[in-house]
Amino acid sequence: MKPKHSLPDTIQLAHGSGGQMTRELLDQIVFNTFRNPYLEQKHDGAIVPLKGPVVISTDSFVVSPIFFRGGNIGELAVNGTVNDVAMCGAIPEFISLGFIIEEGLEMDQFLRVVESVKRAAEEAGVQVVTGDTKVVNKGHGDGLYINTTGIGLIPPGVDIAPGNAQVGD
Repeated sequence: MKPKHSLPDTIQLAHGSGGQMTRELLDQIVFNTFRNPYLEQKHDGAIVPLKGPVVISTDSFVVSPIFFRGGNIGELAVNGTVNDVAMCGAIPEFISLGFIIEEGLEMDQFLRVVESVKRAAEEAGVQVVTGDTKVVNKGHGDGLYINTTGIGLIPPGVDIAPGNAQVGD
């Protein structure tokens, strides 16, 4: 089976340098996987329309191993962040995705994680709209860490502050 990319077999330090190899990694894997108008702006952030009270939640995922029974770090990151936003009473809409990748991670493993992020985001109804990619020296990263920020809107009339809890809720 032919790979979906023309990248090296493993992540190199230069993939996190901000140069040509970063652009190739982003174009061939990240942007190609998460196609949407917000991400395709290719800004250092995302310009998204929001109206009403907004919930913003950030989380970091540093699990080892990155693949475990029942899932992997990618879907855990999306589901954990979406849950945090929902637990504040909001409907999750957008997510940012920051990768800290250890040099030497197999490109196919990275692609598997990215594809699982895509599936989890689609199931949750959120769009990946911005992110960041850094590469750390071999031996300094447990393969892959992920940082996320989720954004959602609180529907009118919803206020689930802990002080509002009533018997029977």
